[in-house]
Amino acid sequence: MFTKTIKLIAIIACAILLSPSAFAQQNQPQNKQDDPQWVEHTGFKGMIFDIKNRDPRELVQILKPLGSGFKGAVLQPDSDYKTITVRDFPENIATIGEAIKRLDVPLPPKPPHPTFPDIELFAYVLIASNGESAGAEPPQALADVIKQLQATLNYKNYQLLTSVVQRTSFVDGSIDARGTADFPDKSLSGNYQLQIARIYGLTESPQIELRNLAFQMDGYREEPNQRVTIGSAKINTRLSVRDGEKVVVGTASLKDKAVILVLTTRVLK
Repeated sequence: MFTKTIKLIAIIACAILLSPSAFAQQNQPQNKQDDPQWVEHTGFKGMIFDIKNRDPRELVQILKPLGSGFKGAVLQPDSDYKTITVRDFPENIATIGEAIKRLDVPLPPKPPHPTFPDIELFAYVLIASNGESAGAEPPQALADVIKQLQATLNYKNYQLLTSVVQRTSFVDGSIDARGTADFPDKSLSGNYQLQIARIYGLTESPQIELRNLAFQMDGYREEPNQRVTIGSAKINTRLSVRDGEKVVVGTASLKDKAVILVLTTRVLK
């Protein structure tokens, strides 16, 4: 009986002695090397890459997936010095370096801004009447147009009232021309205005688009101490004109006469 008591005391004593050691082992922090997010300083290398052509900040956004992602890894751009600083495993640094070689290349040259020629527009304002021919003869360049008008309209004489020459842009050009002209028989004068809100050339064809063309001539007669308005001739349209083509835009009556607008355009190479 005595012997059994001694053995039991010995077992309890051993348990008491061993318990703090076991408790300490259970609460001991895990070894840093067992933590997959921990990397010792000796495991990383560092390198600075010079960036010659691209923005380092933009490159870093592309290079981020090539890093290890471990705690302590660095991928830092510097726009002032044009560098990217890398701290990571050697294999990751090598991969990032190869990627920088492929990406840090000169940007492709920007296509030159397209240049377009100007457009020169000639507007001829003709007066058709059945009275005596007393005004300026139309220019020889309109000889074929006059023949067509004589075959179409019931007027005997055609004189040049005025002409307008305007130069504008090939792309989204516009015209606003104004002036005063005397009628050939001196009985009337007129204030005219030619407006074209938008003129543009079509690069895929030789046509020139004239949008929202508006021509107006207000006729008047000077009398002692007053100006008497005798009417207004208006032409509104839109049309396409080929380079060098002469087009009769329209006609409008003014008293016993007809106002005729003829246009031709020329692309200045």
